Amino acid sequence: MKSIADRVRRLNAAVNAHDLNPIGDMYADDAELTWPGIPTFKGRQAVVAFYAQMFGAFPDVQVKLKRIVEQGDAVAVEYESAGTNGGPLHLPTGELLPATNKHVDVRAASVGAVDRDGRIKTQREYFDQADILAQLGLMPHPAIS
Repeated sequence: MKSIADRVRRLNAAVNAHDLNPIGDMYADDAELTWPGIPTFKGRQAVVAFYAQMFGAFPDVQVKLKRIVEQGDAVAVEYESAGTNGGPLHLPTGELLPATNKHVDVRAASVGAVDRDGRIKTQREYFDQADILAQLGLMPHPAIS
């Protein structure tokens, strides 16, 4: 089996190419993807649908890997993501937020695990939601002291 780090790099390349086919191939049938502020996506199809929504909301999104640490079946990834909100954002309430056309820079971390076939079983993302909302113009930037 390839190293998990190799699989992370392959997933990153598919994300940067906005290619849903290899993204779907990277996830287990019963995968779970958790992002702050939205319900967990359960199952490969739900995960791929989430990526499709994100590509629609941020059509120029690009992800740059900073660090990958793997141990056994687990991996932690530090990355930066940047893109412009050029399409509607799906909110947890089910509403669509019109495009803000604002650029967003995100520093994030992801922790996951793979199954015995090397497919992503769990993926949990961690990032500062308030910072993203402020960059989108949806809330004020925090006061600097």
